[in-house]
Amino acid sequence: MSSLIRVNNLVKWYSQRSVNKKYILGHGEGIIKAIDEVSFSLDKGEILGIIGESGCGKSTLGRLLVALEKPTDGSIEFEGQSIDNILKQNPLQFRRDCQMIFQNPFDTFDPRNSIQKILTTALKIHNIGASKEERINICIKFMEDLGIKPAEDYLYRYPHELSGGQLQRISIIRSMLLNPKLIIADEAVSMLDVSVRADIINVLLKLVKEQETAMVFISHDILTTHYISDVIAVMYLGRIVEIGKTDDVIHNPRHPYTKVLISNCASIDPLEKRSVIKISGEAPTPINTGPGCFFYPRCYRACEKCKESYPIMIEVGDEHYASCFYLE
Repeated sequence: MSSLIRVNNLVKWYSQRSVNKKYILGHGEGIIKAIDEVSFSLDKGEILGIIGESGCGKSTLGRLLVALEKPTDGSIEFEGQSIDNILKQNPLQFRRDCQMIFQNPFDTFDPRNSIQKILTTALKIHNIGASKEERINICIKFMEDLGIKPAEDYLYRYPHELSGGQLQRISIIRSMLLNPKLIIADEAVSMLDVSVRADIINVLLKLVKEQETAMVFISHDILTTHYISDVIAVMYLGRIVEIGKTDDVIHNPRHPYTKVLISNCASIDPLEKRSVIKISGEAPTPINTGPGCFFYPRCYRACEKCKESYPIMIEVGDEHYASCFYLE
């Protein structure tokens, strides 16, 4: 089966300038390597979870996938075609096929627009529905299916009149109204109460299954990502350091950084005994990164070789890959 989306050596660098040159590593310009040679593929109906610490490049990757930002180098192919070519030929279709759900639903919508206008405008732009009444009826059906009942009571409300959970449901509805082929969910449940979070996750899973939509689920929550994803990619400082089937990565992590993350993650089994791996320091900034492994300064297994060059990604199991010189 051909991949829905294929990412090849994707790079996104930013230049950082300073009035006082000496403050940037002795140079006038620093290169921020937000995304650095990232590659993966995603099939139709598959869910890829991306985990890692804040600042590792997860959100930047999501924005690149839906063309909200342009890559510095590398390529993204959607259904076998370059995204650049698709955007030149039919940008509206690409925007319909690839949707993004953001972290904060209160920042997603224009507060001056009612829920009806927010939802029906999306349908109107993409020529879905023959009339205003038909578009409203489409919205009502989706709202009822996703637990916003009675839908008519919410259509004429404004974003500030809804709770965070209700508004995030509206975000999901607006995306799914267009029957997209790919959804990027960027920390879509992190700001919600735990009681609401499970409902939203189940809504996403239901819609993905019914419409066979592929999804990239970006999160720092390993337990949630484990529950929702088919494949997990672990990012550190702009690079994927490990990727594989979810259970393989969670139960048999191979990269030292993945082991650190999982050992410090709360378990759903209160009787499980787990050895916590402690590391010191915060993740460094991705500015002018050196030639060695980016995790080297914090790694509990670091050797001199790690400082000299970056390890290549190798297969460590069935469709399970990691980049480390000392894989067990």
